[in-house]
Amino acid sequence: MCSQLNGRALRVEHLACCYDSRCVLKDINLEVKPGEAIAIIGGSGAGKTTLAYCLTGIIPHKVPAEVSGRITINGINVLEARLDAILESINIVLEDADAQSFGLTVEEDIVFGLENLGLSREEISRRLEESLVLFNLKPYAKNMVSSLSGGLKRRLAIASVYAMRPSFLVLDAPDSNLDWPGTNELSLAISRLKERSHGVVVLLRRYRSLGGTIDRFYTLEDGVLKQARPPSGVGVGVKSAERPCRRGNGWSGEPIIKIENVWFKYSGPWVLRDVNLNVNSGEILTIMGRNGSGKTTLLKLLNGLLKPTRGRVIIDGKDTRLTSTSQLARTVALAFQDPSRRFFAETVWEEVSFGCRHLGLPLEWAKEALMALDIEDLHDKPVYKLSMSEKVRVMIASALAVKPKVLVLDEPTTGQDDKVLKDLAAIACRMRESGKAVVIVTHDTDFAIEVSDRVVVLIDGGIAWSEKPWELILEHELLERAGLEPPTVTRSFKASGVVRECLHIQH
Repeated sequence: MCSQLNGRALRVEHLACCYDSRCVLKDINLEVKPGEAIAIIGGSGAGKTTLAYCLTGIIPHKVPAEVSGRITINGINVLEARLDAILESINIVLEDADAQSFGLTVEEDIVFGLENLGLSREEISRRLEESLVLFNLKPYAKNMVSSLSGGLKRRLAIASVYAMRPSFLVLDAPDSNLDWPGTNELSLAISRLKERSHGVVVLLRRYRSLGGTIDRFYTLEDGVLKQARPPSGVGVGVKSAERPCRRGNGWSGEPIIKIENVWFKYSGPWVLRDVNLNVNSGEILTIMGRNGSGKTTLLKLLNGLLKPTRGRVIIDGKDTRLTSTSQLARTVALAFQDPSRRFFAETVWEEVSFGCRHLGLPLEWAKEALMALDIEDLHDKPVYKLSMSEKVRVMIASALAVKPKVLVLDEPTTGQDDKVLKDLAAIACRMRESGKAVVIVTHDTDFAIEVSDRVVVLIDGGIAWSEKPWELILEHELLERAGLEPPTVTRSFKASGVVRECLHIQH
């Protein structure tokens, strides 16, 4: 335990923050003690990032805004103190872990911040070793940061900030892009921070239990912070009562994509092994599996970005080995998982209309895509100023704008609140009803069950399961093997003692 942290607290009193007379935070009052973890739940635009920037002094010291009220940490007035003094008491782990990475290897990344503190070589070595062990990063110490999974990058970002020994850590959407094992590792990391008397503020877009590590939940809506009780079961996804359209017949349409005996590898071991899969018109197909199971590689085969090492992929009658990616662009549109590195243009409108302009398609289609994703108000906004949630929606709108026969979405639920999830589900359903296909990769089992016609589970590069989505509810062993979070209903059944033989499912 870090006894020197005891007795200190983070206090927020009557905090208000406004940009150009538009108040984003209103009369915020909050106290976090050492060893506590709180979660603040808010949708896109609720003010979470603004609050995080205020807590860490980024506002007003780096980002100008009209701020009133008081924030104190360990007796330091955040609104008046120097930023370097503030960051000794509180620091932030950004939603985009890559943006906070400064070293080539895991060791170098942790050491970077310590060297900037001017610590002795002995102290740096001691803190490095402790951080590697504490966050289970020792086996990856020499690995390149670029080779790490999303979950490992998240743990590395937390470890790098922890090594600098702030009393409090702010974690901005730390669950983004994490599979179930990664989420469990995140929960363990928060527990270890609490054990060492560090206070933790976690910013989320939806309720997550995070292994019971959260002591109190708050909601932030329209700039107002209120303490809240999490809903029973603490789940995610689109609720059944709010399903945007009726489920389709799944396999009834003609195959628009055929994957036949496909094997694929980059330079090392096989990433995909003997994959056989059809994507049918009028179908929403979800592909699931733990990080590293081959999901994103499979998606890149679906639109010709990658060619199979063995076997073949047929898209709308064309063999991808003999067809250029540009020829397939109108048929299959892919919205990537990491939008920050995929943008071509400077503003949202230029980005969303990029495909239409280069393929000679009506610009009206791009306007319709903006409306479908509810981002018309971002029309002229520079893409580098977007939040992660907004970037994901812009990427999806760009793919949707060319009206493809197959829309492929890689982790579209990342960082999205319930309203956006409903919008995404509605878009997928409209495409299905028009006879087109949607392929979704997600870790969100609740969303997959509510929206999909069929779910495919990848394990070690092969298809381990392909069935109707509601049958996934009782596949406990499969969920564990595939590193998937049990759906809310599964956790409820388990807690109430319902067993498979006694359960009759009607859908």
